[in-house]
Amino acid sequence: MGSLIAFLAALSVALPIVVLALECSAAVFSGKKRSHPDIKQRPIVCVLIPAHDEAELIESAVHSIRSQLQEGDRIVVVAHNCSDGTAERARLAGAEVVVAEDDGTGGKPDALKAGLRALDANPPDVCAVIDADCRAEPGSIAVLANAAFAYDAPVQGVYLFQAVEKVELSSISSLALLVKNAVRPLGLHRLGLPCLINGAGSAYPFRLLRHAPHGEGSIAEDYQLSIDLALQGHPTRFCPTATVKSVLPSSEDSAFKQRKRWEHGHLRLFLGAAPKLLVRGLFRKNLDLVALALDLCVPPLSFLALWWAATAAYGGANVALGGTATGLWIAGCSGALLAVSVTAAVWKFSGPKASLGLLWIVPRYVLWKVPLYIAYIFRRETRWKKTERHG
Repeated sequence: MGSLIAFLAALSVALPIVVLALECSAAVFSGKKRSHPDIKQRPIVCVLIPAHDEAELIESAVHSIRSQLQEGDRIVVVAHNCSDGTAERARLAGAEVVVAEDDGTGGKPDALKAGLRALDANPPDVCAVIDADCRAEPGSIAVLANAAFAYDAPVQGVYLFQAVEKVELSSISSLALLVKNAVRPLGLHRLGLPCLINGAGSAYPFRLLRHAPHGEGSIAEDYQLSIDLALQGHPTRFCPTATVKSVLPSSEDSAFKQRKRWEHGHLRLFLGAAPKLLVRGLFRKNLDLVALALDLCVPPLSFLALWWAATAAYGGANVALGGTATGLWIAGCSGALLAVSVTAAVWKFSGPKASLGLLWIVPRYVLWKVPLYIAYIFRRETRWKKTERHG
């Protein structure tokens, strides 16, 4: 019985590791580039910026976008339950402002809905969403708008985070997000498959976003939005030439709270929505839904590492007690595959120095996350909460 449990446990963690390895391999080794469909005329775009007490950052976000707009384009900042000068500073920077007040329980999705309602009187062709703590790289707005219009579907750009030196584990958080938000979606793109919406740097045909559920009922609202739109026949496409950048929180406490919200939301979908989506995709013979479900089945990297370590330890204990080595052998192969695929991805997209640095810092990073996963069992995050930042 122990050998069977070891085998099934090792097999369960091998599946997401294989999916992760395929995505990373396609990004690292595939030279195949996919261009977006051509369009004759750039669509009218509105860049929507949801903001809650972002007076320190909103001007920089608006300025990074203004130079990329054409005649007819707009920037609309939604000052959502703000108690500071967010609205005033956004106006001074050249944005239109929608002031929204509500009970504050819905977070970013409610801010987006308020902004979209305000656009009904003069709707754009495409609506792009950029967070107030982000900067859009030159040319990114046009790429996102053109791709969303051409595909008639949601699109997601590269969403990167800069590490903060004074936060000890910020560098590896930045690399983990590079793998999640850039490498894996690029691999799916090169395979001709859809990706998840990762947050800022996304764009949508206005009518799709206006009537979407907006991730209701989930603190991983962007992932949930991906699922909802895919089920309606509009899977998200990746735009590797559009980039938005942000900075990780400047304190370890804020960083932990941010990761807690992200990863608890992901784990909830990983355990609940992903299996259902996989069954629907197989039943409908819809490759896009199957690919999205398998991508969602890959949990956060630190959780995946802990999951693998537990199965490997159990497999080793089973062998020590006289059981078969099949489970341990599968765990060993999947562990090697996990290490090689992530290291190759970081080496390719961040350089050899960063990939070699993973060797000594990964164990500390994974241990730092243990309380986060324990909290998922006993004190699960259920409400959307803004990450505290400073300048």
